[in-house]
Amino acid sequence: MFFRKVTIFFCVFFLQFILFFPLSFLNDFQLKITDFIFGDITGFIVEFFFNKKNSRIDYSSDSYSMLVLIIILLLTSIIFSFLIKKKWTKHFLLITEYVCVIYISVILIKYGIDKIFKAQFPEPEPNILFTRFGNLDKDILFWSTIGTSKIYNIIIGSIELFSGVLLLFKRSRFLGLLLAIISLAQILIINISFDISVKFFSLILLFMSLFLVRKSGWELILKIINLPKKTFFDQNSFLPYKTFLKMLIIGIVLVKIGMPYFNNDFDAENKGNSFNLTGAYQVTSSESPYQYLFFHKDQYLIFMEKSSEKMISFHYDISFDSQIILQDEQHRISKHLLMKNEKDSTIIFSFNHQMIHAKAIQYKKMNALQDRFHFLVD
Repeated sequence: MFFRKVTIFFCVFFLQFILFFPLSFLNDFQLKITDFIFGDITGFIVEFFFNKKNSRIDYSSDSYSMLVLIIILLLTSIIFSFLIKKKWTKHFLLITEYVCVIYISVILIKYGIDKIFKAQFPEPEPNILFTRFGNLDKDILFWSTIGTSKIYNIIIGSIELFSGVLLLFKRSRFLGLLLAIISLAQILIINISFDISVKFFSLILLFMSLFLVRKSGWELILKIINLPKKTFFDQNSFLPYKTFLKMLIIGIVLVKIGMPYFNNDFDAENKGNSFNLTGAYQVTSSESPYQYLFFHKDQYLIFMEKSSEKMISFHYDISFDSQIILQDEQHRISKHLLMKNEKDSTIIFSFNHQMIHAKAIQYKKMNALQDRFHFLVD
């Protein structure tokens, strides 16, 4: 009785987590549902018990809103687990297995493809390359270091993609789950070790994979909790719906995953703007307090000061009259003169009542961005 309730509890929690935890790459319908149902209560709990403003209403990363959401889902899972009758346990368990397998498969395929195409770990931006090693946070340091290696991204991404594909087929599902557990355990260790803010998410994915592998790998536990050995997938009545549902869900998800790679933003590393400013510029004006200017590919202009190496960032746009529009963190907007000489790759930029002259730097030749491989050291 106890083990059956525990199993149902995990089933309910995983299903709720899949439904209410928003995945950014699957449109925003999940976020709308979650915010509609839990937005007010999570905001109240965060402010009342934690004395924090509910600033992360997207429930992403290891935010207070996500922590509260997980606690709420755990409590509701206890309630719902007692409402599910014993005669429904078999079908409920097997449907949960099916949904969880598809969910983990989608996650692994998505992030596997992102690694292969260097969308998850892109090549470090110039402002990161010119920041001192000791000034970088651990998570940014890890992210940037992994981004310098195409081979690593391709290998790890291929393993995740392969694991996700294996999960889609019954005969290879156990092997896929074992690979998924290895991959997710490594990801959790990395997230904890480098303080990357998706610890809750990776932990729950790992628990979900362990939950799914219990039937094939832990026969002793199966005997103790006396769960059925046959799966819902083995029944003939389920077969016509199995293939259709699988192809429909995977098809929709793959379209959503693949869309960014087939539009104008496919080459995320090389996309530019009307001035083709992306990159690093060394300030040549001796009276300027800045040492470098960095134009981030996501349209951020970043200043590095000479004395302290402190960085100040602005989101920017180019106006129709070829001037640059800056927006700071307080959403204040200003407009500035910007001229570029294509012959010598220099720019003239007006900022804080001064004219800043800067020259483009060939940062792509920095050692960290070179693909080198040595069998021998001499």
